[in-house]
Amino acid sequence: MLRQPIIALLGHVDHGKTSLLDKIRQTAVASKEAGGITQAIGTTEIPLDAVKELCSELAKKFRFNIDVPGLLFIDTPGHEAFTTLRKRGGLIADLAILVVDINEGLMPQTEESLDILKSTKTPFVVAMNKIDRIAGWSSKNMCFLSNYNEQTDDAKEGLEKKFYMTIEQLSRRGFAADRYDRVTDFTKTIAAVPVSCKTGEGIPDLLAMLVGLAQQFLKKKLVTTDKSEGIILEVKETTGLGTTIDVIIYNGSVKKNDFLIVGGRNPKITRIRAILVPEPMRDMRTEKKFRSIESANAASGIKISAPELDDVVAGSLIRTAKTREAAEGIFEEMIKEKEEVEIANDTEGIILKADTIGSMEALIYIFRDYPVKEAKIGSISKQDVMKIESNKDKLLKVIIGFNVSPNEEVENFAADKGIRILTSNIIYKLIEDYEKWVEDEKAAIKKREIDATVRPGKIRILPGCIFRASNPAIVGCEVIGGVIKPNCSLFKNGSDFKRVGEVKQIQSQGQNIEQAKQGDKIAVSIIGPAVGRQINEDDILYTDIDSEDYKKLMKNEKFLSESEKATLKEIYEIKKKLDNRYGL
Repeated sequence: MLRQPIIALLGHVDHGKTSLLDKIRQTAVASKEAGGITQAIGTTEIPLDAVKELCSELAKKFRFNIDVPGLLFIDTPGHEAFTTLRKRGGLIADLAILVVDINEGLMPQTEESLDILKSTKTPFVVAMNKIDRIAGWSSKNMCFLSNYNEQTDDAKEGLEKKFYMTIEQLSRRGFAADRYDRVTDFTKTIAAVPVSCKTGEGIPDLLAMLVGLAQQFLKKKLVTTDKSEGIILEVKETTGLGTTIDVIIYNGSVKKNDFLIVGGRNPKITRIRAILVPEPMRDMRTEKKFRSIESANAASGIKISAPELDDVVAGSLIRTAKTREAAEGIFEEMIKEKEEVEIANDTEGIILKADTIGSMEALIYIFRDYPVKEAKIGSISKQDVMKIESNKDKLLKVIIGFNVSPNEEVENFAADKGIRILTSNIIYKLIEDYEKWVEDEKAAIKKREIDATVRPGKIRILPGCIFRASNPAIVGCEVIGGVIKPNCSLFKNGSDFKRVGEVKQIQSQGQNIEQAKQGDKIAVSIIGPAVGRQINEDDILYTDIDSEDYKKLMKNEKFLSESEKATLKEIYEIKKKLDNRYGL
């Protein structure tokens, strides 16, 4: 038996995700054969009769029968909610709709949505919304293709221009797409449907595309079995019922009094006291009155009341069983699945934490190119911080959390230990954030390394600025190239290359300073030389850079100023000629 395909919505804020779903509901209710539309747990179910009524014209045009029993839309368009819909080995969403304002094109959240769809390999169609705002376009509550033929040439040209501007943006992101009626191979090209959530234009086309794609490419996935499976979307307190869970059932069926097995970080067995749904067209997230039903089949959204649900988390998988013995068998399977996914070893590596088995699998996969010390389901704890502290490699002293966060005490403890914690509810952002952090840390390490080396510098002793002749010599200087810091040795160019002394202190306007750059006029105390013997007024002195420091500086030129680069080159040429200490 085929179940309804589960469809999620993604897109940029204000591009019309909620409006699209609202219009689908209204259109379905208005259709003559609509039947009972049900909206529950942030889901909207469009039954077979309504789908047939809405898609009949296009079904005839494109010659396909409607076999699916309806469509189930998940009214959770946010990225966080979408990533929660993860079961072991994939997502419960069979298809997605990416909503784009045709007048604005791809926006930041659209880009994020594309990254999510790509990383989860979720098939999707693009709803090009707000075509009613195109200059000259006369939008009506009907099929897009039928209405397109009634438009003026100027209006058609306006739509085509904006439509293909977005198609080009998708192409630059690596997604081949075209208007749905122009697609010849749906396995290679994403279907884009022009729609108006305001008038309803294109809604039948969009629904027909979803039905056609589901039947053509997802039919095997939509076959239900006797194995009841679902996923928790929300855990909440419900008046008169205590803690309840809002669930999507995506396989099999569940019944009142069935044993309920909950997976996740704290697997448990309990028993279903009640299966609840709101009245038709009421939203479970805000509704306070519910009616009890005896059973629910996939795919559907329901509320379950059962004991001991206080510590379960959203995203956890559920299954049901008729007997205690069968429930215990499933419970053992869930424990085993948890153990199979989790990682624990003594090698150096990052620590991964997630809320569910599906999330952990995805997290391990996305960090597959990095060493992992431990991967566990659950929140980030002090124990995790202490374990990661033993890593010698600073770049591996990181804890990654997907759909989990540390409390304030753990955050402060980690900060004191110098441990980095990265968390997000969008999985691809975690790898991006980690890789950026690694890049920044490497740059900081290199910079610290460069800061610890002798920098290329060049000073001229100013005439009339001899403040002390020796022990140490104190002279007024101008930095004419690079950077000068305390504790660096100085040499003077000449036929008999000589190191003349070491900088003890640098002062500017009577204050000690850590460095001076090109153009600064400073007072320098130099240990070793005497004015009039080793050094004199107008002498030019250079920092003495050894071969090891020279190699470090050359490898990290990006941290040097242009003045430092020029001075380093000058020092190199002098030493190459007189000293040959670089082996050249």
